[in-house]
Amino acid sequence: MTILVTGASGAIGGRLVERLVADGHAPRLASRRPSTLHDRWPGLDAVEADVLRSATLHPALEGVTAAYYLVHSMEPAAAGGFRERDAEGARAFGEAALAEGVLRVIYLGGLGDDQGELSEHLESRHETGRILAEAGPPLLEFRAAMVV
Repeated sequence: MTILVTGASGAIGGRLVERLVADGHAPRLASRRPSTLHDRWPGLDAVEADVLRSATLHPALEGVTAAYYLVHSMEPAAAGGFRERDAEGARAFGEAALAEGVLRVIYLGGLGDDQGELSEHLESRHETGRILAEAGPPLLEFRAAMVV
């Protein structure tokens, strides 16, 4: 089984990679800057994947069975806010994963009741999960409180 970990350079992604390796897996790691992943895990396959540049997604997802989606944008940008970028990235990733035959996407979202009042941040996390479920392969969504 080929496992892709997006966001492998982040706090959660890095811990997930360590756990997968400890369990005997050799996951493929994805980042906008794969050189940082090569330095940290020289024995693993590290590839470029930027959810806002769809040309990078198909090669990263080729042959992947399961993909962890740990991408989250809180950076300000001239081309729209983080919510719009999160939605655009989730849609592109879901569509590419479906086209490449990925069997399952695993997504880490945020807690909160969809019927309740949520912050813009949590609304974006929930929307990202909905988009991944609609646009891509079957989705397993975990929801967690803030991770410190």
